[in-house]
Amino acid sequence: MNSDTKHILTELLADYKTISYSGAFDGAVLSAFAKKVEKDLSDNPKLNKKIFKIFVELAQNIALYSSDKVITDDKTNFNGFGIFIIREYAEKFQLISGNMAFREDAKIAQDKCVKINTLSREELRDYKRELRKRPAGQKGGGNIGLVQIVLTANNYVDNEIIEVDNHHSFLIFSVDIYKDDK
Repeated sequence: MNSDTKHILTELLADYKTISYSGAFDGAVLSAFAKKVEKDLSDNPKLNKKIFKIFVELAQNIALYSSDKVITDDKTNFNGFGIFIIREYAEKFQLISGNMAFREDAKIAQDKCVKINTLSREELRDYKRELRKRPAGQKGGGNIGLVQIVLTANNYVDNEIIEVDNHHSFLIFSVDIYKDDK
């Protein structure tokens, strides 16, 4: 891991950490983490539900598209490996996910974020309908999930790529969810 990656990871895990997890994104971990997010994060059930929905989308991206895979004990499944952080600030929650990705997949994800962040709510809904018509398993993944995150958060998805080696990048998604958003 290069020094830029170490610096960013150290910064991500620093102050304002409410909840964090690093490891394999398997069913048991996701379930436990999801319960914490859904029920205990704030006193506002509507806000918790919004955070929960976005958490699920970001966690699925890690589980499905991480280039680092952990094989289950029974060798029947491969779970993506990554990090997930929820930070709480006075006015917002910030959800951050990160995982290793193949460089070309990270670039595809970044391009999708750029496109999605330029669309209005109505354009996002149209784009989501268009994506649903595409064949399953299309290269790059994260098609509808990133659109759903923007629609749910009512905010953009930030994206950063850290080049790790000739084949891999560390892919970071971040989204802010404002506490007073209706």
